[in-house]
Amino acid sequence: MWKKQKDGKGWWKMKTGERTKKPSAAEKTMKEHSYKALEAEYYKEDVSKTSDITYIKKRLDKIDKHLKKNKANDRTGANGVEVAFGISLKSKKVSRNWIKVQNNLSKTLKSILNNTDQNFRIIIAGHEKPNIEEMNHERVTWLSVAFSRPRYIHQYSLDKFRKRRVIGAYLRRIGFNGYFMPLDADDWIHFRFVEYIRTAPISDAFILNKGFMANLKNNQVWLKDRFFIGCGSSAVFYFSNRDFPRTSRNRDVRKTKFKWTIWPHHKITQYLRSKNYRMVDFPFVTWVLFHGDNNSVIKRKSSSRVSPHKHNRISKNFGDWFYNYFKINN
Repeated sequence: MWKKQKDGKGWWKMKTGERTKKPSAAEKTMKEHSYKALEAEYYKEDVSKTSDITYIKKRLDKIDKHLKKNKANDRTGANGVEVAFGISLKSKKVSRNWIKVQNNLSKTLKSILNNTDQNFRIIIAGHEKPNIEEMNHERVTWLSVAFSRPRYIHQYSLDKFRKRRVIGAYLRRIGFNGYFMPLDADDWIHFRFVEYIRTAPISDAFILNKGFMANLKNNQVWLKDRFFIGCGSSAVFYFSNRDFPRTSRNRDVRKTKFKWTIWPHHKITQYLRSKNYRMVDFPFVTWVLFHGDNNSVIKRKSSSRVSPHKHNRISKNFGDWFYNYFKINN
């Protein structure tokens, strides 16, 4: 894993022993202008009437082209900041189907582990450790929690945030600083997501304004605007080590910026009003619904009637091409 350390000579020394010159102010400005130009080119297409399956494939292909073009034009390279994904896993005792919970987590982990940029780590907190192959990966850390399991449906979210606080305290303890993304245990990450975050100009946060929604029951996928309003897997924050809580206690969390990760995600732009954050229109995350054990469905916040038509979108059935694209089918 890479770790930034200044050696006193204007260079950034990495853990691997590789030395990379710190970008100058002019190079940073050039990088910012380059990103804005490329993103403007990506966003200029009218999406209001072209959201069928053909368009979705086209949109996915444009992500590839955008990042390849940016990589070719970028002289400064990756920003040296590592990305940490934090996943709160529900207990086996409260799941409807533990096998499905494990299978869903397996797909989520595959989507991350198959990223083109491997400078990331995944921390999972839960009561019972899943018996899946991905848990043995060197980039995956399991944190076992000992507090009581939720007894009622309305306690599910509190359980998720309590486990997230445990993850935050762990990252503080090991000296981590970098990007942190709270991620639901059933959502999928685009295979170039880490590459995008680590080659973009450093920001206080990235907020996903667009993303995919997938109704597995009806075998449909479509593009959703204002993605961060509905999906909790929709923001990446830059935290220094002291921005993580010293302990997992709520009072310690509220003293730090980490509190943003447990506040309602649909208000994230309000929390970051005075910060330097970037709205991202690339659909890097798929919000997966109706796989058999969604908390939002169990709590009746979502209905199986959720469809692209309710979001003024059109979709056809998606098949292996979508699974393959998010690299969760291998």
